[in-house]
Amino acid sequence: MFGVMKRRESEAAIGDIETIIGRNTKFKGEISGTGNLRVDGEVEGELNLSGAVIIGEAGMVTGDVTARSLNVSGTVHGNARTEEGLTIHNTGQLIGDVKVNAFLIEDGGIFKGRSEMNPRSDVVLKDRPKAPEPVSLNDLERNTEMKAAKPAAKTTAAKQGKH
Repeated sequence: MFGVMKRRESEAAIGDIETIIGRNTKFKGEISGTGNLRVDGEVEGELNLSGAVIIGEAGMVTGDVTARSLNVSGTVHGNARTEEGLTIHNTGQLIGDVKVNAFLIEDGGIFKGRSEMNPRSDVVLKDRPKAPEPVSLNDLERNTEMKAAKPAAKTTAAKQGKH
């Protein structure tokens, strides 16, 4: 009987939220762990979890977030790094730089910062085509003078041949 209970608990815990910072709670400091976290209150400090992090509509995080995935319906002021995806919902906002594998911003969601997508291991990044060498104004003037000088020389030689 106890073996059956343990198996059910571990199966259910895979997607369950293990820790909740409630609406009327303010937390200051670092939070780290292996489970999933939901923030409906305020957190000032770094979040470092190997599970998912969910920021509810009333939630606010001031600090960097590292997690398997991040779903933002509230506010994050800090950088975010995820192994999987980052979703900013229509009520959410993230002010900071992100490094993620997948990035979704719903209509109305706010993102201010720089983003970097981690390439999948099976994707080969293409090199940027080389831009042509910049041409200076002096080069253009010299080229124009040379073109103008060549026809004039041919014309002079042609005139000399007729006489």
